[in-house]
Amino acid sequence: MNQISATFIKGIKDNITNKIALFWVIAWPLLWLFLGIYVFLRQVPPQYMEQAKTQTTISMVGFAIVIAGMSSLTANIGEDRQRGMFLKLKTMPIQPWKDSVGRILAILVFCFIAIAIIIAIGIILGARFEITFGNIIKSLGLFILSILAASGIGLILGSIIRNLQGAIMTGVGIAVVTSVLSGISFDYSILPGVLQQFSRLWPISAINNTIIYILTGSFTYNPLTVFNIIYIILVSILFFAAGIIVYTRYCWRFE
Repeated sequence: MNQISATFIKGIKDNITNKIALFWVIAWPLLWLFLGIYVFLRQVPPQYMEQAKTQTTISMVGFAIVIAGMSSLTANIGEDRQRGMFLKLKTMPIQPWKDSVGRILAILVFCFIAIAIIIAIGIILGARFEITFGNIIKSLGLFILSILAASGIGLILGSIIRNLQGAIMTGVGIAVVTSVLSGISFDYSILPGVLQQFSRLWPISAINNTIIYILTGSFTYNPLTVFNIIYIILVSILFFAAGIIVYTRYCWRFE
């Protein structure tokens, strides 16, 4: 347990003291939240404005999660590799899976800090959510699934790409491209048919769509089907498990 807590504390410190991580995970989604509400949503009819603001807020939360999991976590692993941290850890009685759990817990906390800030600003700007105890529990569970899926990808990238800059840029690239193509950065309804199908299959956007449906009561399609819920749970866990396996088996071994 001490191994997990040590990695967790280090990960928290690395994230909250890293200005670049704070910019991409918190400031950048907030910037797009302001742009979305005050620029891109200006033509939305008044009767739909509140819902549009709410959807934009949740979408920016989704974007913060993919950046944190795919880029910040990848950067943390790359920075530790550059500092020779893994070479030191290999000489100590530390198990790789415990190190990975500590890293994931740190990203979970970092993401929930970002989620709280973005949602709070969204509410100030006019977003309104259908708040019930059940909706809160469902949304928290889905947010955790989304973070785990994104973190799984981050663990894989951090493990197989040894160059720090290359790992970070790859993570940012995947996060941005998938967010655009899957409708996290843009409204689902304006996506072409093939990208709408991708949005339903890409686990992070599918989760994002489900949270929007839960917290607003409406969406272009109903994602609360048994198949969709089972699908996003299984695929998210698969992404996460793949990340843990790659990290524990290969990241330290490469050193």
